[in-house]
Amino acid sequence: MAVDDDPIEQYFRPRPAGAEGPGGPVGPVADDTGGWDAVAVDGEGAPKVTVTPPRAAARRARGVVSARAAVRRRRLVVITAAASTLVLAGSGAGWAFQEYFKGKIKTLDLAVDGAGPQGAMNILLAGVDRREGMSQKDIKRLHLGKEAGARSDTMMLMHVSRDHDKVTIVSLPRDTLVTIPPHKNAEGQRVGEAQGKLTWAYAYGGPQLMKDTVESATGMRIDHYVEVDFAGFLKVVDAVGGVQVCTEKPIDDRATGLKLAAGTHHVDGATALAFARVRHGLGEDIGRMQRQQEFLSSLLMTALEKLKDPRKGPGVLSALLSSVTVDKELKKNLNAYADQFKDVSLGNVQFVKVPLANPAGTAQLGGITQSVVLWDKEAAARMFDRIDDDEPVVEPAPTPTSTERPLTVKPSDISVIVRNGDGTPGLARKATDGLLKAGFRASWVIGVVQRENTKVTVIRYGPSRADSARTLAASIPGAKLQKASSLGTGIEIIVGSGWTRPKPVTVAGETSGTPKVETRTASENLCKP
Repeated sequence: MAVDDDPIEQYFRPRPAGAEGPGGPVGPVADDTGGWDAVAVDGEGAPKVTVTPPRAAARRARGVVSARAAVRRRRLVVITAAASTLVLAGSGAGWAFQEYFKGKIKTLDLAVDGAGPQGAMNILLAGVDRREGMSQKDIKRLHLGKEAGARSDTMMLMHVSRDHDKVTIVSLPRDTLVTIPPHKNAEGQRVGEAQGKLTWAYAYGGPQLMKDTVESATGMRIDHYVEVDFAGFLKVVDAVGGVQVCTEKPIDDRATGLKLAAGTHHVDGATALAFARVRHGLGEDIGRMQRQQEFLSSLLMTALEKLKDPRKGPGVLSALLSSVTVDKELKKNLNAYADQFKDVSLGNVQFVKVPLANPAGTAQLGGITQSVVLWDKEAAARMFDRIDDDEPVVEPAPTPTSTERPLTVKPSDISVIVRNGDGTPGLARKATDGLLKAGFRASWVIGVVQRENTKVTVIRYGPSRADSARTLAASIPGAKLQKASSLGTGIEIIVGSGWTRPKPVTVAGETSGTPKVETRTASENLCKP
């Protein structure tokens, strides 16, 4: 069966204008000028909130925070809200500091680690192809189809740094080939692990299975979960008064009905949804991720500006929060989280693309040839490790001096024994994992080496292994070399408390095979004048 005949893929594609859906023909979305009709949710427009400034005396009595402090607290709301806002094809989420707004957030039962408001955290942002709360007229006009149930359409993994001053957002291609963990199906039957597309996990097992699948694929623990649907996306974009998007090429997409000339445009929720969902002819899945990141950056800027306005801010905040569903632990600690994000700005929000081996690969899934996105596993693993450890996503290039001799032994030709030289439980195993990811052949042994200086990592090597030891020293920052005749032809590493993950090295006569990790800040993603 061909890729286009895939019975599962039919759920994830926008329907072309005039195409027959399960419920009949789907009408057009845009008119001949590319304009869109306004979209009402449940037949009603976005609610308007009138804010009456409290009297000075009342303000003092209640201890209300200053306007500047309120804006700082709302910054967290916008970043996560906008991040998850885009998540569907973009949609909103976020947390607030007032109980009134906090009460608007819906929750779901999900087994997550639930990191507290202190320290780093990882949040899975999921855009879900679900039509609840939308009229049939809107569903037809937006080419959303009539299939029952819910499916994940966009996924992003957001890492918040330990000091809560930086945010890294990784777009996860929905067609990524992954191993879906064991789970129970809709009938309660146990299903073993199997290969599939990342986007299938939600359809097979809902948020829990998608969270488990992303953890397995990235190696990062998911602390919290935020979910948005189509209706939430429309509500958020319209609440901020629309956003600015730009395209280098004209868009005339039959599948979504979107028509945009090349250049910059100010669009409403319906047009923004189509812009973020366009796939064919514009870089397919990978091109769509780039547009989503650019759109999200624009939404962040627009929403932050609106939240500074005491009259418009509450209405925007209300729309953001009522558009999302989060895990219960996240909602419980929203007040505390809000205080942690006062230093985040557009320049501190970084978007990252997963290093790919093949963006247009194929795989046999269920006896059918499927189009899939294949990650560069080693490069992706290093990238996720660096993100999780609050290290720069792009590894700094080595700067050898003229007196350095070139390395001559490849990591793959070096076998090393790893020993714990500090006493910290699991330290030798952690170091071994890092060495394996850097290309070395490593194994660890049980026990602790007794020594005086437990901080420095020492590379001990036999007399004939000096060149191999130099490669190890170039890879392990701060490590010291120590010749040991008793080791013969062996090499061992005594791991100290100052251990740092090994970095890639280049051997003489080779070029670095490490794929470039693409990053852009939210500021860099904005349309240029």
